[in-house]
Amino acid sequence: MSWRLYDSKSYYVGGSTGSAINFAGYMDIEPLARQLAGRLTLARPLVCVDLEATGVWPGQDRIVQIAIATIHPDGRLSTWSSLVNPERPMPPDAQAIHGISDAMVATSPTFADLAPTVSALLTDCDLTGYNVERYDRRLLAAEFRRAGCADPMVGARVLDAYTLFARREPRSLDAALRFYRVEAGNTPRQAHDARSDVEATVAVLAAQLETYTDLPQTVDALHAWLYPIDPNRIDADGRLVWRDGVATVAFGAQAGTALTELADNDRSFLEWVLRKDFSPEVKAIVEAALEGRFPIHGETETTTAGSA
Repeated sequence: MSWRLYDSKSYYVGGSTGSAINFAGYMDIEPLARQLAGRLTLARPLVCVDLEATGVWPGQDRIVQIAIATIHPDGRLSTWSSLVNPERPMPPDAQAIHGISDAMVATSPTFADLAPTVSALLTDCDLTGYNVERYDRRLLAAEFRRAGCADPMVGARVLDAYTLFARREPRSLDAALRFYRVEAGNTPRQAHDARSDVEATVAVLAAQLETYTDLPQTVDALHAWLYPIDPNRIDADGRLVWRDGVATVAFGAQAGTALTELADNDRSFLEWVLRKDFSPEVKAIVEAALEGRFPIHGETETTTAGSA
């Protein structure tokens, strides 16, 4: 399989390597595309998309790499990918995850440059990916809005491999016992009996500690590993976070949107928060935002919009 790469200087570049991306060693999925089309009736092309970005908030973060594999109804496969200039510095945390630096995208096209091509690849297609419904689709839709383009994914059916995995491989206690090959003993286990569930949980935890020998060896350290505290969180639950020094919503449809922007343009969302079951801490911050007072990074006080 040969990926078609978009390069800002020469547009379409054939072959397995590009100016900034090396695809050597990538999987040959052409036989898998034919297999998939043989198992699943495709009325129109099925597009698999994956994105790398500056962060996880569609309302604020930007795409830095996009890859698309199109499986046609007859089993043919076509692929396309590009680095994308996000028009902003690459956050160190994001670069640590995907390895894409400012220098790598400096001469790459912006999403606005690529929008016509990406739109053509997604139009009249269905969609697949891993967690594509919750992340990739939303970020793409936000990028199309910023570029002033219609969303070509409206009406697309979505086959999310992550959702399918979660549906067919449940994370129940019995599934954990099977995965870690824990012997149930001579007495049949009674699922959803509290005593049996306690015994099974102890057995699973013991098996996990034996299996993952690199795990922390103290309760404090293991707790910290399991539940890392986000240094950017504003409230204890992490519903509000600092993003580039700005208080930002981290949940729901407005995830990634600054409190100041919501106070100016979508007060109904903040009023909805006050009516729902959020913590008193979150409600106090939101109520202050509705009054024009916002958190200051590094301080506990709030400031009034427009004040020094």
